[in-house]
Order: sequence, then structure tokens, then C-alpha cells
Amino acid sequence: MPKYQCPECEAVLRRAEAIAPGKKIRCPKCEAVFPANPLPDDEPAPEQAAGYALAGAPATPAKPKSLSDEENSDPYRVIKETGDEPKPEIHLGSLRDKFAKSKIGPAMFKTVLPSNWLLRLGLFSCVVAVAWFGFALFPIVFCEVTPLRPFIRPRVDMMLRATLMFSFGSIMCLGASKMHDLTSYAWSIIGACMALLIYVPTGILTALLLLLIFGPLAMLLAAAVLGLSLVGVWALIVLFNPLVREGFRERAEEVAY
Repeated sequence: MPKYQCPECEAVLRRAEAIAPGKKIRCPKCEAVFPANPLPDDEPAPEQAAGYALAGAPATPAKPKSLSDEENSDPYRVIKETGDEPKPEIHLGSLRDKFAKSKIGPAMFKTVLPSNWLLRLGLFSCVVAVAWFGFALFPIVFCEVTPLRPFIRPRVDMMLRATLMFSFGSIMCLGASKMHDLTSYAWSIIGACMALLIYVPTGILTALLLLLIFGPLAMLLAAAVLGLSLVGVWALIVLFNPLVREGFRERAEEVAY
């Protein structure tokens, strides 16, 4: 590689190809223009001379750099994992099962749907009871019939039945709430039994009545009514599940502590 020295700043310029004699070259540092006179080649150092003397001997292969040498030479280099190195196995031992798994989560997963439908039936019972009570009370308040006693007696019976129905609906709502939160197994059973006693006979009779009146056209509606009447049965089946009972027991222990 020919070398050229600037006479102004004495900078040494190296060019890949030699410049023809007589031509001039511009120094990139000081912008001076001078004739291209190449410098003489440097004499080889003793080590290089020894290398030239042994040029005919077979060259020894270079020792590959180790990973630590490469990291020291370039600390910002990205290291690619080959995947051949075995990964260390982690033995958790007793830490894996140190804490027992809670039964509350799986139990609540099973009780959410039946408790929600039980709550809907309880609210429906309360709304119907309030409407029934108002229907029975309205003629008594605005009635001018004399004598009043024979007219009041059937209305009072209707209001008592509406009050009883409202009580049953309230118990169903309470049982659904306790079942949803796993706070009381007894109240959950009572609420499910209330739904079973009230809506199974009522649902069956309503479905049969719809089929008798409207025929096959009411088949879908009768099936829906019959399905709603079996919410109490569904809730009882879920409550008798051993996993749900374990969840109730664990929740009771948490409340006790």
C-alpha cells in the first residue's frame, strides 16, 4: 500500500492504489496540494524478518479464542445461546406442596350459577307477593260496601298468603346470598328447599296448563317454566357435592379465626 506525506502538516496518507508519477494529491486535513511522491517502504522489523525467513515452514493453526476472551474484547457483544448446554433442574422439594390449596375457589365456581338463579326466583316471588298484596288491599281502602266484614275477609286471606309468599321469597334470597358467598350451609339448604317446595309443583302445573290451553305452540314456554322450577333441585345437587361442602367448611374456619 503506497504512502504519501503532506509537506505542510506532515500527515501520512495511504492509498489502495498507487498514483501515477507527476500527478498531484490533495491532503484531506489541511487541503494542501502536493506532488504525489510515494515514501520508501519501511524496513521489516526483526520479528517480521524472522517470519519471512520461516515462510516456507507450515503455518501453525491459530488457537481459537475462548468465550471469556471474546467477552473481554467486546463487552457489548450479543451472546447467542446454542441450546446445547443442559439447563439446571430446579427441585422444589417440600416447597411445592408447602401450602395446601384452598377449596373455596372451586366451590364458588360451582355455586355461582345456581345461586344466581335461586336469587332471581326469590326476587320474582317477592315482586309477585307485593303486587298480590296491593291487589288485595286496594279494594279495602277505596271500598264503600256495607256491611264491610264479608267483603274484607277474602281480601285479608289474600294479603296473608301474599305475606307468606314474600317471606318464602326472602328466605330464598337469603339462602342464595349465603350460597354464593359460602357463608352458611344451613341457610343455603333452606333456600334451595323453599324453591323446591314452591316452584316444582307450580312449574309443573303451569306447564301443563299452557300445553292444555295453547297446545304444541306453548311447548317451548312450558319447557322454560319447567326448567325454572327445577332451580331448587339444581341448587340441592350442587350443595351436596363434597367439594362444595369442603368449601363451606373452610370458609367457616376462616370466619372463626
